[in-house]
This record gives sequence, C-alpha cells and structure tokens, in this order.
Amino acid sequence: MKHSAPLFALMLMMVVGCKPKVPSEYVQPGELEDMLYEYHVAEAMARHGNPPDENFKQTEYFYAVLEKHHVTEAVFDSSLVYYYSHVERLKDIYMNVHERLINDAKKLGASVGDINRYSQFSETGDTANIWRNETAMLLIPRSTKNRFDFVVKADSTFKVGDSFMFQFMTEHIWQSGPKDAVVCIKTTYEKDSVIQTVNHVSISGIAQLRVPSNNTLHIKELRGFIYMPQSDEDMDARRLMFISQIQLIRFHNKEIQEQYENDVTEAAKTDSVQRSDIAGGTEQDSLRHNVGTGLRSKNAPFRKGGASDGVATGKDRIKKAE
Repeated sequence: MKHSAPLFALMLMMVVGCKPKVPSEYVQPGELEDMLYEYHVAEAMARHGNPPDENFKQTEYFYAVLEKHHVTEAVFDSSLVYYYSHVERLKDIYMNVHERLINDAKKLGASVGDINRYSQFSETGDTANIWRNETAMLLIPRSTKNRFDFVVKADSTFKVGDSFMFQFMTEHIWQSGPKDAVVCIKTTYEKDSVIQTVNHVSISGIAQLRVPSNNTLHIKELRGFIYMPQSDEDMDARRLMFISQIQLIRFHNKEIQEQYENDVTEAAKTDSVQRSDIAGGTEQDSLRHNVGTGLRSKNAPFRKGGASDGVATGKDRIKKAE
C-alpha cells in the first residue's frame, strides 16, 4: 500500500502529459510539419517572381509538395479541418515550422532584419518593445479562432508625443477568396479623445501598423485586434494565418516631450501670476471702498470719537471749518 501513492501519481502524470494520437486517416504531426515547411519555402520563392505569376506558382508548389509526400488534396484538406479542432497542436506544429525557417535564413547569412531590430532596447528607453502578451498565435476560419484582441494600458513610461509601431510576421495557407486580414488599433487619450488606425494584411512576411503621435495629450490605453474575415461557406476551406514575433514598439519624441513640459511650466507660471494679481487687486479695491464710503475696515481700531482711523466724521469736518 505504501507504494500505491507514488505509482498513482506517476500514472496521472503520464495520462495528463500524453496527447491523444492523431487518427491514421489524417496526416500525422511530423509529416504535416515537413509539408508546411516545404510549402512556405516554396511560397517564399514564388514571392520573388513576377507578381502576376505569384498565385499560379504558389498553387503549383503546393501540388508539388502533395505529390512528394504522396498525399492527396482531399486528405490534406480533411487533415487541416481535423487540426482546426485541435488548434493548439496545429500551433505547436507551426512554431516548429517557423523556427526551421528562421534557422534556414540565418544559415544563408540573413541579418536580424526589421522585425527584431528593436528587441535589444530596454522597456524604459526612448525606443522600446513594450509588448508583454503572447507573441504567436494561429487564426483559422472559426468564429472563436479568427480574431485576436489585446489591450495595452499606459504607465509612467508613456510620454506626450509618443508614437507606436505594431508589427509581426505572417505565414498563410489560402485556398480561395481574397487573402486579407485586418489589423486595427484604437488609441484613447485623456479627455477620451480617440484615434483609430487600420491596415490590411494580404501577403506573408512582415506586417506593420503605425500609430501617429499626439503632441498635446497623454495616452490612456491602446486597444486593438487582428481579424481574419470568414463566412459560413468557407469554414472548412484551406485557410489559415500563423502570426509570430509580435512587437509593439514605442518611440519617445524628445523634442515634443520637452516642448510640452516647457508649455506646462509656462502655463503654471502664468496662472500663478494671474492668481496673485487677482488677489492683490481685490485687497486694494476693498481698501478704496472702505475709505470712500466711511465704512470701517474689518481690522481698523475705533478712535475715541467713534470713527475709524483716517476717516473724518461729519462733526469733525464742521469743527475744522470753524
């Protein structure tokens, strides 16, 4: 009995850790990874050709990959639909594919490139990658899986005049219809001022969306989404978009920031002077009013004759005339 607890724990770990096997009628994960890798290599080659031939070449490369692996188009499509229902497994496969593509690029001498050039900057610097959400996801034609939403709240490192660039890498598989996804960011500033920026993603590679600066207002938050449109007719279509290396780059503008701070300082000084003038004017007006009307100032002592200092009564003026 004393050995039953460790044995049960081991069995539980094995059950939790093991993923269910993919049914034999579908393309297995290892082979699907190889097929997707070869397809995206071919897709990259097609993009370097003449634009009018790109779609044709991608289709030809796709069928070439199927033929090499002895997989029919029907089996591939049904397999993809199966993985749509196991999207985390498909995402893991795509993560491996993406890693292989990156390694190949490095072996060929490719530089770090625009997508990674900002990774070295600290979060508090003038230029920084402030993205703290997941950096990769898979969008497929399912109502709950074809959109990714995010929110970035402003903190003390955000300054007036900041601008932003939202960027990521994409790889597509697209059977038919327009290859189009939408990326949108709504930027909310103080006083609930809002600016919305939108871009479309229609090719594999680097996608970027720039958020311009606001030179007078502080940012409260950035709220956005990446959305792959779909309809009921294409739910089982060969269509997906793998998104990776997501970054949100914030750029400080020192000139705008310094100008804003100077404006705030000058406004505070002007307001202080105006307040002093108003206070002084009120006091002087009060004194003039007291003397002109013969009314006693609040703190003025009474003279023996009953009048306040510096204010002559009617009887005093008669005596002086006599």
